[in-house]
Amino acid sequence: MLIEEWLPARAIGVECMRENSTGLHPPPNRLHVWWARRPLTVSRAAVLGSLLPAEFDRATFERLLGFGRPGEEIVKLRQIMDSGVRLGGFGFPRAFGAPISSDVLDQVQLAVRTFWGSQALMLDPMAGGGSIPLEAARLGLNVVANEYNPVACSVLGATVDLPFRYGKDLGRKARKWATVWRERFVVRMDSFYPDEGLSVPDGYIFARTVPCPDTGRPTPLVPDWSLSRASGKPHIVAEPVAIDNETGAWTIRVRQVGRGAGQLRQAPAPTYSRGKGWSLFTRSELSGDYIKAMAQQGRMGHRLYAVITKSVKRDFRPPETRDFAALAAAEAELARLRPRWEAEGIIPTEERFKGDCDRSYVYGITTWASMFAPRQLLAAGVLVEELRRLEPEIVAAEGAEKGAAVVHLLAFVLDKMLNHNGIASKWECTRGVIKGKFDRHDFAFRATFGELAACASGAGLAWAADNVLTAYGKIAELPRAQLVEPVTVQQGSATNLWQLADGSVTAVVVDPPYADNVQYSELADFFYVWLKRTIGHQHPEWFASTLSENDEEAVVNIARNRSDPSRRGAKQARGRANREYRRLMAAAFAEMRRVLRDDGVLTVMFTHKQQSAWSRLFEALIEAGFTITATWPVMTESQHSLHQAKKNAAQSTVLLVARKRLPGAGVGYYGDAMQGEIRRAAEEAAARLAAQGLNRVDQLVGAFGPAMAVYSRYSEVRSDTGEPVPVEDAIQAAADAVVDWRIRELATRGLDEVDAESRFALLCWDVLGAQEFRFNEAMLLGRSAGMDVSELVDAGLLQKKGDNVRLLTARERRRERAITAEEQTTMFGSAGKGKKKRRQIHPGDATFWSAIDMCHAIALRAIEASVAATAET
Repeated sequence: MLIEEWLPARAIGVECMRENSTGLHPPPNRLHVWWARRPLTVSRAAVLGSLLPAEFDRATFERLLGFGRPGEEIVKLRQIMDSGVRLGGFGFPRAFGAPISSDVLDQVQLAVRTFWGSQALMLDPMAGGGSIPLEAARLGLNVVANEYNPVACSVLGATVDLPFRYGKDLGRKARKWATVWRERFVVRMDSFYPDEGLSVPDGYIFARTVPCPDTGRPTPLVPDWSLSRASGKPHIVAEPVAIDNETGAWTIRVRQVGRGAGQLRQAPAPTYSRGKGWSLFTRSELSGDYIKAMAQQGRMGHRLYAVITKSVKRDFRPPETRDFAALAAAEAELARLRPRWEAEGIIPTEERFKGDCDRSYVYGITTWASMFAPRQLLAAGVLVEELRRLEPEIVAAEGAEKGAAVVHLLAFVLDKMLNHNGIASKWECTRGVIKGKFDRHDFAFRATFGELAACASGAGLAWAADNVLTAYGKIAELPRAQLVEPVTVQQGSATNLWQLADGSVTAVVVDPPYADNVQYSELADFFYVWLKRTIGHQHPEWFASTLSENDEEAVVNIARNRSDPSRRGAKQARGRANREYRRLMAAAFAEMRRVLRDDGVLTVMFTHKQQSAWSRLFEALIEAGFTITATWPVMTESQHSLHQAKKNAAQSTVLLVARKRLPGAGVGYYGDAMQGEIRRAAEEAAARLAAQGLNRVDQLVGAFGPAMAVYSRYSEVRSDTGEPVPVEDAIQAAADAVVDWRIRELATRGLDEVDAESRFALLCWDVLGAQEFRFNEAMLLGRSAGMDVSELVDAGLLQKKGDNVRLLTARERRRERAITAEEQTTMFGSAGKGKKKRRQIHPGDATFWSAIDMCHAIALRAIEASVAATAET
């Protein structure tokens, strides 16, 4: 197939970065939250390349991808921009939304029919947010999207079914009914959001509170008093004033920070940082354990401290009596309605599962309803109740099927509100927006949170409806073939594709879960409990359980495999979780092999920097009977992702192409010949990827595929003595080869004369580009540098914590006083003969044990000189 011979990977990477770096993500990403979506451009490339023959015209292929220029030109334009030259943009649309002529699309249909002799069927058995099936459907292909999680199935329905079935008209009808829904909501809720005439409330900022241990009064936990800190604009803060220790009263004054008249010289001191707090009244320290204990006893509250308003421009003010009265009235109304609502299933009563991606459970947030403050929960309950009342009217006017589709989209409007209107939502002072809770892949505890003014014009519910329905309309507008069919969406485990016959699928393209990268069911339960109450009756088989089914969820989930509810036994639980992940992935790949034609290809997308994750993936593929035929790293990850930030993460998605391994492949022997072939394949791949500008982690993981192409030719691989050789050994050999290649590259710049410790430090930055990394990566680099990790810890260069190690900074290694050369030898030995005592350094030391010690001392001199110079000004 074409993907086995050629792929314009660099140009696809440029377009993927354009897709995700402009601040306006593709419409599927804005329709509803789903995690770890693949870019549309690489998804379309994987689908096309897996179905088109190798001789298909390459220029036509690039036009099918939506390229506005030949791929090589796109890469050159990106390189020019990266050099600092401002071109004013690319001058053509982003690939995913670019128009494609019907003539070009006709060529795809003709090529597919000619090559396969029948209508091709494309399968994504783990479809998630729907990038792969959406792109296949837009090309006019016959597609099946299978997904285990009901929330993802609901997202798929609105992404790859409804737009192809009803088009833009459904969005217009949904917008009409959203207006009716909003009007009924406003009648019931308007009094709880007091208006101010010309200055309209746009949002509210709250702080979590715990009792001050000295006064007993609720004291706020505020990590940053900033209200607005946009680039190039005044820094606006909330200054706490009128603090009364006796009554616990306090308010804020809105101030600018600066050096002008009437301005604060610096922002007010935080009352919460890194899990601990300080009393606003007495400045007594509140330990993290104390804060958690208060929360678990039900004594953590919340306090409104700033109101966001909008007239001509956005402004801020302290809360007034009417604001507190409205909150109290909303809380009383919720208390009145809550018993009936819980009995009728209007609001969730389900307990939350305490998983390893949860950082809020220990703060007393143990039910899904407790994810919301009272007014937020009241608003959500009213929206559910009014939607239920409205649904019969919608169905009567639009018909059963289209009416159900309208309700589906309105349920997503509610989900958008819920994501941006809970106690984990965040007021983002640098952008002036309330961010949703899922800017991270976990449930982070927020000491402060934002609340939408749900009834205000242009805010709250009106914003959520416009956001969701605009995204739906944009999906329906995406260029596509003239004759397209809705995608077949089926819910179930990828380990049992019972709806599909043996050999019925032409190509499988899949983006599987990446080990422990995302705990999908734990996160999706936030939406599951609400979708069950809004559209659960449309698919009762999807929403039959209390929370999302997860028995067949292929992720490394330590919490579900921990027999002890405490954190004890974590190592054993991790082992069980890894084995279960590998079992499920092998079963899923075996099922893909069953439904795939003998001459079809499987294309797998994978992004992970850990060797262990790659080992499990390859083990599952090989055990299922596949052999690797091609590998293409494509840079897809946004460098602005908070989940990726400050990690030495892989930024490329690796496309692994595999075929069914032929019967009788035999036994391969892991001797010098195979190991040499693996090393050569890995080195050549790393060198090629380095020349293409991929980062060092991507060079490392991009070499695993070519190494596995050698290993996976055989049904099994054994040593010369007949012992089975695990996949892990071959991956380690590939990783060693890449590191050795990096060392040889560095040697041309004089690394041969560098001592072992300093060589290790250089390798950490050159190979991994990071200060913190996994222990197994430290072992690999240590072996290459000629040192054991324990020796590096003893030397004071590394700090080990759990499965991670961290290079200590110059400041962290600083000693209080300088020492003489004699003291150096007495304490640490001579250079190259160190004693087991952790070394520290001082900028005034007479001699240095290693080159890295000297570098750290020079760095300290520069830092301290800079601090001294600043203090004098």
